[in-house]
Amino acid sequence: MKVMSVSVLSISLLTSFAANSAEVATTTNTAAAPAVVAAPAAPAPVLEAAPVVSTVVPQVAPVLTAESRLWRQPNFKDQKNFLGYSEGAFAVPKGMEKQVQFWVDVYSKYSTTQGVIHDMDDVGIVYEVVDLKDFKTDREKQKKIDAVKKEIAAKLKLNKEQEGRLRFQLGQKDRMQAAIFYSGRYIEDMEKIFRDAKVPTELTRLAFVESSFNIMARSKVGASGIWQIMPYTARPYKMISASVDKRNHPLEATKLAAKLLRQNYTMLESWPLAVTGYNHGPTGVKKMSNEYKTKDLAHLIENVDSRKSFGFASRNFYACFLAALEVEKNANVYFGSVVWSKPLEAQDLKLPVSVKYKDLVKWFDGDTDKAQMFNPHLTSLVTRRGYAIPAHTVIAVPKDKYNIALITLAHKDRSIAADDKRTR
Repeated sequence: MKVMSVSVLSISLLTSFAANSAEVATTTNTAAAPAVVAAPAAPAPVLEAAPVVSTVVPQVAPVLTAESRLWRQPNFKDQKNFLGYSEGAFAVPKGMEKQVQFWVDVYSKYSTTQGVIHDMDDVGIVYEVVDLKDFKTDREKQKKIDAVKKEIAAKLKLNKEQEGRLRFQLGQKDRMQAAIFYSGRYIEDMEKIFRDAKVPTELTRLAFVESSFNIMARSKVGASGIWQIMPYTARPYKMISASVDKRNHPLEATKLAAKLLRQNYTMLESWPLAVTGYNHGPTGVKKMSNEYKTKDLAHLIENVDSRKSFGFASRNFYACFLAALEVEKNANVYFGSVVWSKPLEAQDLKLPVSVKYKDLVKWFDGDTDKAQMFNPHLTSLVTRRGYAIPAHTVIAVPKDKYNIALITLAHKDRSIAADDKRTR
């Protein structure tokens, strides 16, 4: 068996494999980790897939359709006064070339029907590509992966410790293509939010790593939304209530992500460390930086002794981000034909009175999936258990139903006022 060297990028969280064997980093801002099947470790968060409505949410659109538009290569110019920005701010740090190259391959070369078995500590060493397309269930896939690991260990005569370093990484090419398509709904508004905050717009591409732009992404440990923000991170900003969870609103969550990344940079004075802190927790990264007397992330990855406190996900998080940045920036080179989804034809409306979800769905012609796609910030207590959406909540309705919604709400408001007057 030949030992191969992996080159280039790709990552996503959307994989059912992660439930059983992927590593979970200790985090402050998010618990999301790369989608993996790893050597035995703590269970990882699994993201629920968004509902797919074929007429509204095509999974991948390689050609222009009624729901798509031409993709635009990102423009990261004119950021001279942005926090910590320089022309080479997001260049690959010396010593991390192999890591970034590995994740580029994962994003752009291998699909979710295959993956690679590699060395956990040196991702440049790839032992075998595993084809999973003929296996239907997760159990069958895991059995195949375990069998290949045993074959590799036997042929290379690895001891138990060395065998424990064998790790499987699922390919993400097709998911990256889908993520680029979905990003078209939000990415331009996200860039504006970061520009207004004077935070480098390259960092909006962290959403590819965190959730692949799946607005319904939820992890088992509580991280939520395209930015995979933890509840305890969001609560001080009053983003969560029984009826509304703004972590799941793509643009509200983006505003918080910009604040968190700004805070991380202020604490750590380095974008590689600040981005790593988004996954690992900025306090933990600060502690390591002080202990090892360096702000060089590559040095920390190489020298931090504890793999428990600084595990695979955290050590690879910045490399994943750089890889996602590279692949998305040059998507036409990696994938050929690339398109964006059109932005949702939505109009924001601040409710003057409380409204039941069943009434909101009427403005979507009874399409509950579309109503949820437009309003992912409404909690299951609203969408499934009948809680009212409180007055003053901002919701989104189809633009062509906006006036109808206004008239309906005005009638409801007058009716409530009349009832109040009669009861006085």
